[in-house]
Amino acid sequence: MQQPSSVTATRSAPYTALLATLTLVLSLLLPLVATAPATAATAETACTQTTDAVAGYNRGTLDSVEEVDCLKLPFPAGAVIVAVADRMVGSWSPAMAIVDATGATVCATAATRYGTCSLSGTAPHYAKAYTVAGSVPPGSSYGLFLQRVDEIADGTGACPTLPAGDFTTATATTPFSTADGAFARCADIPASAHSAKELVQIQKVSVTKDSNARFWVVEDTGRQVCEEPDYRNGWAACALAAGKSYRVVVAGEGTPGAFDLVRRDVTGTAKGCEPTPATAVGAPAATGTLPAPGTPVCRQVTTPDTADVLYLNERDGFNDARHTVFGPTGGLACNTTYEDCGAMGATRYQVVITPSWHSIHAGQPYRLDAQRIAGAGGPAPECARPANISYGYGPLTGVLDEQHTAVCAGLETYQHDRYDAVVKDTETEGRGATLSLYDKSVDRCDDRDTEIDCYLGDWITGVPKPTVMVLGLREWTSRTAYSAELVCTAPVCGADPVTFRSVDPTTAASGTKARVVLSGTALNADYHRLRIEHPSGARVESTTVSVDTSRDALVADFDLTGAPAGVWTLSAVNTRVVAEGEVTPLGTFSVTKPGTAGLGVYHPMTPTRLMDTRSGLGVRKGKVGQGETVTLQVAGKSGVPPVGVTAVVLNVTATAPTVGSFVSVYPSGTARASASNLNFVAGQTIPNLVVVPVGADGKVAFYNKNGSVDLIADVAGYYVTDGSGATYQPVTPNRLMDTRSGLGVAKAKVGAGQSVDLQVTGKGGVPASGVTAVVMNVTATGPTAGSFVSVYPSGTARTSASNLNFVAGQTIPNLVVVPVGADGKVTFYNKNGSVDLLADVAGYFTMDATGSAYKPMAPTRLMDTRSGLGVPKAKVGPDGTVTLAVAGQGGIPATGVTAVVMNVTAVAPTAGSFVAVFPDGTTRTSASNLNFTAGTTIPNLVVVPVVNGKVSFYNKSGYVDLLADVAGYYVS
Repeated sequence: MQQPSSVTATRSAPYTALLATLTLVLSLLLPLVATAPATAATAETACTQTTDAVAGYNRGTLDSVEEVDCLKLPFPAGAVIVAVADRMVGSWSPAMAIVDATGATVCATAATRYGTCSLSGTAPHYAKAYTVAGSVPPGSSYGLFLQRVDEIADGTGACPTLPAGDFTTATATTPFSTADGAFARCADIPASAHSAKELVQIQKVSVTKDSNARFWVVEDTGRQVCEEPDYRNGWAACALAAGKSYRVVVAGEGTPGAFDLVRRDVTGTAKGCEPTPATAVGAPAATGTLPAPGTPVCRQVTTPDTADVLYLNERDGFNDARHTVFGPTGGLACNTTYEDCGAMGATRYQVVITPSWHSIHAGQPYRLDAQRIAGAGGPAPECARPANISYGYGPLTGVLDEQHTAVCAGLETYQHDRYDAVVKDTETEGRGATLSLYDKSVDRCDDRDTEIDCYLGDWITGVPKPTVMVLGLREWTSRTAYSAELVCTAPVCGADPVTFRSVDPTTAASGTKARVVLSGTALNADYHRLRIEHPSGARVESTTVSVDTSRDALVADFDLTGAPAGVWTLSAVNTRVVAEGEVTPLGTFSVTKPGTAGLGVYHPMTPTRLMDTRSGLGVRKGKVGQGETVTLQVAGKSGVPPVGVTAVVLNVTATAPTVGSFVSVYPSGTARASASNLNFVAGQTIPNLVVVPVGADGKVAFYNKNGSVDLIADVAGYYVTDGSGATYQPVTPNRLMDTRSGLGVAKAKVGAGQSVDLQVTGKGGVPASGVTAVVMNVTATGPTAGSFVSVYPSGTARTSASNLNFVAGQTIPNLVVVPVGADGKVTFYNKNGSVDLLADVAGYFTMDATGSAYKPMAPTRLMDTRSGLGVPKAKVGPDGTVTLAVAGQGGIPATGVTAVVMNVTAVAPTAGSFVAVFPDGTTRTSASNLNFTAGTTIPNLVVVPVVNGKVSFYNKSGYVDLLADVAGYYVS
């Protein structure tokens, strides 16, 4: 009580009567009569004692459970106050309520424990102190600390100024002690003396018992902005508005204890933070020493760009300290955590590292990984970029240690992705690494120690959500030999849905093991296979050989042993969707009669460069010297199968020769014959198509006779003997295009960087459908500048391969074997200047098995007019024709030959002219095969039909010697 009082609590009349009756009965039976218990007071009980309170400490005693002390408050209506009651015997406090003049409750007991009370209602107001039944023994003393908080805190009033501290060991502090009735106090933060975000901390200095303390911070409007509940060492990050002052109220217990109250700036202007530039992923960590329990240290991590994403992880080996990351204005960039986290949007961050209040590891080292994992351009350069993550990523293996602390990967993940992360230490039990997926700065993985689950978001397809995977050291690990893998647990992860587009080839011979390639997206070796079904009911399912890293090509084998010839339906089967498989039709697959041994069928390709001695592509870098030979691996390169290839079609170009010479191309491992493929003079650039058998080692050889020369080789297709390719149909040479007259295309030279498209199917004897590639002799004439021309399938991307190379004013031909685009066209591209182009078709390839198969040969000379080989010894004169018997000659069969492949060379012409090669006994058309000027030696590959076992050679003007080297033949 405040003053001695004789006021007692009243009892209700019914209760009194009942008690009197019971007392009378018991007095007859018992020598000692028990006294009835008193009734406990409540917040509505009338005041037993009233006194005036003061700002600051107020003390009193509650003599009985019925006593209610009322303290009249010295604050006006509308004021915001704190009313902190002392804890009494047994750590219990009296009940405390704030009422107005009418007795209406304004604030209940909680306002006297944590927080503030706004004095609404009618003044004056009272603080009512009373006991809760059985909680506080009668005669217990209490204390009440009263303080107004909605007034400007300028340090001149009742509350002293709380000085600004920092992260040095000499930081300013305000001591706070409890004992002998002292249990609360206040301190002010002036409006002009704080930053936008500050850590306010209550830190234990010493206690004789397990004493706690708490604080809360109130704006000068009375609004509470932050608090820290009962704790020995604890802090709160408080947002402090510019121009506002704040009052800090700290409260403890009546037991002895000594604490420090500290505030520290955590914005970009924080003092005492150790500068720590962000490093590349995997770099050694920044190091420091753990301070005393509960004492924070600060490192200011910097990075050049606000778009940078930082991976931050404090490691002390004890899982003791937590780290909290603040941005330049004090915003929380990374939540208080014991695990790794990410931050972005600023160039500097304050990383506050705080040991736990009961830490016993002061003086022990800690490490801070502060690594730049991404920037404006995407993942950091050291992050791997897997080609596809449709079913996960990895496994990755390696070692993490303090010299190589992390590895990363940039993943093209999507909103619907879910992964299980499987992380192991391959040398010990458990795992010494942690795996995280950062979507910008947010970790999308839940690390449960035994497993890691990564979940990017709701099941929404088509929404990209790229992430950076980081594999870093765990808290207590300084080295781990890791194995880590992300396993997709959704039906498919990443950008690509499962699609099946096409199969190539779609024809194979019965009795073979046919290798095909399924094109699509998100292809999987375990779940996807191909199936063909015959009308008879026969079914063959493929065996997967491999899937490329981009998962857009699946290589599979069909075992066609005993498969009947005919047209089969073709499907792709996806067993990941349902057990029996989801079937997608892909058209038809033709099974042909077994292939004839040694005879090849053709697979056209988009022209691809395999060799360039100028850059070292395919062979050593450097010109091919006099009498030197280089060998090029062709089998297994750029789409050419590793086995089963009998011959390849190469466009070979000689450039920058130092003297006049010739080049021969022949199978590696065989003796070179006298045949040549390219003939040139010093400084000339000249191409020629070559069909050359492949050596047993999968290589072809290139021999240079004189001087030195750079050589380029572009593959256009290959021959196999398994019946899976296309057969050849020769046609009488026929002109399809002439830009000089507008034949086939517009009448105009082809300009620099321009292209023209030529319709070839349905023209000049080429069928309208079923054509895979055409054979054309292409001639460039009248070029205005040095340039090159590339011929490729319409509707496809042009590669670096070229077909003709020329200088200004030169007329030069070359044979081209080119796949036909889906629209039946081929495209002609000119690099520089402008040029007229001519195209003469010689034949086509088809998959209908009605054409001819190819038999490659070692190059063999069949004709030389200089020596009289094969024809009379004499130059071919103006309008002259010579006829060469080829059937039965040089290894060519006497019958069944439909066409021959020959390298024809014009030597020492006396005038500018052209030579046309055509079937014997037929009318020569306007097509030509070689075009030349006086004195030049020029070769060109010719594919010409054989009639009567012979072919004819026509020269237009002047006199010229002709050479013919056979490279192979076609038979029906």
